[in-house]
Amino acid sequence: MIFDKISNAADYYDTYADMKLIKEFVDEFNKNDKPDGTYEIDGRRVFAMIQSYKTKAQTPEMMFEAHKKYIDVQYIVRGMERIKWASLDRVSQVREEYSKGNDIAFYEGDAQFDFTLTKGTFLLLTPEDAHLPGLCAEKEISVRKIVFKIQTD
Repeated sequence: MIFDKISNAADYYDTYADMKLIKEFVDEFNKNDKPDGTYEIDGRRVFAMIQSYKTKAQTPEMMFEAHKKYIDVQYIVRGMERIKWASLDRVSQVREEYSKGNDIAFYEGDAQFDFTLTKGTFLLLTPEDAHLPGLCAEKEISVRKIVFKIQTD
């Protein structure tokens, strides 16, 4: 897991070479806004999902999620969002959808860290990182976010 500003993306090119493609997409997006939707960057190996929604207060029904096939890079374009994090080995799987062809499983457990993402920040999440996104930091607000997906090897 990495929490940083997108302006520091180059610091991670050696470890995550596809961060360069992500930074280029963000730079282009900042010049030419795109509507919500999914955009291929390097086929299905690297793609972006632009989303707009309202953050929510956490409820007991909300679960952590984790992915096997893709690394998530959750980047905030506008607004503020809290994301809870826990190591995958510290949460209990409730439901998996890998067998259905989806890249997601759901978990219950306690957060080890909370991250508050603001405009220009990102959280990189590997398959070992359970996360609970979309939470309000102070109050429910509108957020514009890009979730980048980088296929794992």
